[in-house]
Amino acid sequence: MILTVITVAVAVLGTIVVAWQAYETHRTTTLSQRTLEASHSLAIDSARSRLDHDAPRIDVYVEQVSVLSGDSGEAAAPRVGAVAGWGLPADDRRLLRVQARVRVVNLMSHRTIHLQVSGMDDPAGRADTEVLLIPSAGLLYFLTATFTLSQWAENWQAHHAGNALPHIAGGSVIAGDDRDEGVVDTWPLSLAAWPIEPAGDQAGTWDLTSGGAGDDWFRIAIRPLRERSYWISQRRNIPLPEPSYDKPG
Repeated sequence: MILTVITVAVAVLGTIVVAWQAYETHRTTTLSQRTLEASHSLAIDSARSRLDHDAPRIDVYVEQVSVLSGDSGEAAAPRVGAVAGWGLPADDRRLLRVQARVRVVNLMSHRTIHLQVSGMDDPAGRADTEVLLIPSAGLLYFLTATFTLSQWAENWQAHHAGNALPHIAGGSVIAGDDRDEGVVDTWPLSLAAWPIEPAGDQAGTWDLTSGGAGDDWFRIAIRPLRERSYWISQRRNIPLPEPSYDKPG
């Protein structure tokens, strides 16, 4: 009986010791892993800070938004007196353009920047151009939303109902340099507008939105937010990893 008790006690003690050793091994391994991850994240943060310091610097902002005729490119005629602008559905296929003037400026006085635009035209009408922006220089681009009057009417109806607009125009400005290791900055732009509204006096007639002289008929970020990506090698398509501070243990 005593021998049995001793045997059981030894077995229980052995199980406890093995469990404690396993726990300590797991704890030590987890601690080492977290230390390694923290060191890795610090190294990534240090690399990012270095790349931030050497990154190209440009400014991207919207100068003006205007309504243009979809056919001539000239300013759309406002309503005159009691004469309604357009009748729907008779004029539903007529085009109307909303255009944003986007200015891009190289803020560096000693460095040329590789610039690429998407979804926008330059003043010569060339779309999606790729150029070298010399130091302290600036360029103008146009982000244009061209839709039919029926589509603009759908935008007004969605805005009036508080829903997302179904017809928008998008573009982007992408800046980098000739270094394989470095950063690429992207400024996404989105132009949403409702430039026409129902005329109050006649059913089925639409005019330019009464707020057309202000900024309450369109949405676009005057200074769009920059998105930055970090690269170990752009040529080999190797991005710099994200820090792992927020990963669960």
